[in-house]
Amino acid sequence: MKKICLFTICFVFLLQAAAFAETKIAVFSTKDVVQKSAYGKEVRDKLDAKFTARGEQLKKEREDLGKLKMQIDSNAFQGKVLQDKVTELRRRGRDWNEDFSVYQKAIQAEQNELGKPVLLKLEQVVLDYCKAHNYTIAFDKQTPGLAYIADGLDISDELVKELDKTKKAGK
Repeated sequence: MKKICLFTICFVFLLQAAAFAETKIAVFSTKDVVQKSAYGKEVRDKLDAKFTARGEQLKKEREDLGKLKMQIDSNAFQGKVLQDKVTELRRRGRDWNEDFSVYQKAIQAEQNELGKPVLLKLEQVVLDYCKAHNYTIAFDKQTPGLAYIADGLDISDELVKELDKTKKAGK
């Protein structure tokens, strides 16, 4: 019985010591780290190279639709021609909306594909950084429920530097 009581008392004291250990908390923004890092720039450059031309083409088509709408609104057409122009505007507007939707989905899919390896690398950088700097907990700023973050807890800039070091090292 004495051994059980002694064991219980020791266990309680050990738990109290662990409870009073220093808790070091950090926050970071995954979005900011990825955007500011060399990896993020590389992803943006690839996306720009692949989608800029199509984006410009869609922008021009949208401007052309706007011009056609202005012509229709200014009563430049009458009768059958007006009806044909309105029908053309509706058809081209539907086509443009469909093309734009496909364009946006393609960008999103490519961004997700190119971003996966970056997020995996960032996850490892966060783990390594937090272990090296004795952080107990690290939260992403976009985590629901974080209502207040004190100055000095944000380690996003440090993580950008660490992620860039990883890229330079070729990991």
